[in-house]
Amino acid sequence: MRPTFVLSLCVFLSAISFGQNKKEILADIKSKYSLIRELVDNNSLRQYHTNYTCEESQEKGSLTFYYNSRELKHIIHQYIQGYVSYQNEYYIWDDQLFFEFSTHKIKYQDYEKNKDRRIQKVAVVLTLEERFYFHNLQPVKCQFKDFETRSNRTKNPKTNYVRNQTTDCGEANRIIEKYNVLLEYQHSNIDDACGLPRSISKIISDNVIYSNLGKNR
Repeated sequence: MRPTFVLSLCVFLSAISFGQNKKEILADIKSKYSLIRELVDNNSLRQYHTNYTCEESQEKGSLTFYYNSRELKHIIHQYIQGYVSYQNEYYIWDDQLFFEFSTHKIKYQDYEKNKDRRIQKVAVVLTLEERFYFHNLQPVKCQFKDFETRSNRTKNPKTNYVRNQTTDCGEANRIIEKYNVLLEYQHSNIDDACGLPRSISKIISDNVIYSNLGKNR
């Protein structure tokens, strides 16, 4: 058997094995996520909650840790600044982050002609979402989506019906860094609220925001 054929076969079999292993990992992540969500929704976990205000930017937020006995399972970081709201969620198993979900919503006003060809003001909410799946702190899948709702529409998109886009996992280290910073506030008050890590990547969100605004001009 020729060496080149053997090498190609090994690469092919390795790719199949990785694909199967990735499916198992993602299935395990989904199972753990569902269990934690059920515990959170049923108010079965012990909570440590704190509110904060950043005077510099007039930003208000809250940080909540969820524990099963002494084991940390979930973190929610919410904050609002003007017309922008954020929510970062972290899911933990055996002291390791395995899933991160962030939502970033921007409210603004737009103007459109109605059926009578008169200009009307329209309230718009642009939603950005990101999802990072981890195994042993290594990203196995990263996704992003964006959609907008408009007050003059009878039917608006809902997140469950908007397809996720698979993206590069280059921002995975940023997610882990944010998570590690928040861990420090489990049992203490927030002294420097203005220094807490923020939501979706500024580069990603700015690009999407400007492209959406451009569509409506």
